[in-house]
Amino acid sequence: MPVTLKQGVRLARHEELDKISTLVSDAFASFRHALPRHIFEPYVNDACDLAGRWEDASLAVLEHQGRLVGTVSYYAEASHEDMGWPPGLAGLRTLAVAPSAQGRGYGRALCEWCVMRARQQGAGALALHTASFMTPACTLYENLGFQRRPSYDLFASDIIGFDPALGDQTVIAYLLPLQHVDSPDR
Repeated sequence: MPVTLKQGVRLARHEELDKISTLVSDAFASFRHALPRHIFEPYVNDACDLAGRWEDASLAVLEHQGRLVGTVSYYAEASHEDMGWPPGLAGLRTLAVAPSAQGRGYGRALCEWCVMRARQQGAGALALHTASFMTPACTLYENLGFQRRPSYDLFASDIIGFDPALGDQTVIAYLLPLQHVDSPDR
């Protein structure tokens, strides 16, 4: 059954941060096999640092039947992510869906929530980074119209600070060009 935006996407409450962090950790646990330990552990720690981005990002959650099943961080200004994006773009980060809830459209609903916010604020585009081994996420982004932007690709060593001689991982960039949509109140 498709999820609509009205079915539980809302801004997170500060007292939910620990619960949301656990959801992110559980969702990303399946990537343990795809990344070496020197990348996986700092990556998950950074993704779970929701309190560290509380002031710069809007943290959204999706609730279904009273249970948190997904989350995403939305940046009104992607340049605040420190991921190399120029000013004027909105950003999406740390999309995560609980393992038991994956495949039900919750990730799509959270992405659409970000797209709606970016359009309402008049952002030129919505930007994100991911990894090629996150195949379902890449497919979702591409199905929503995101386009690869290799010129904004990064390396994990640049983001989490380790010696690239240990082995590195490319962090791939996507961008969704947007047109401003007036809110219904105008």
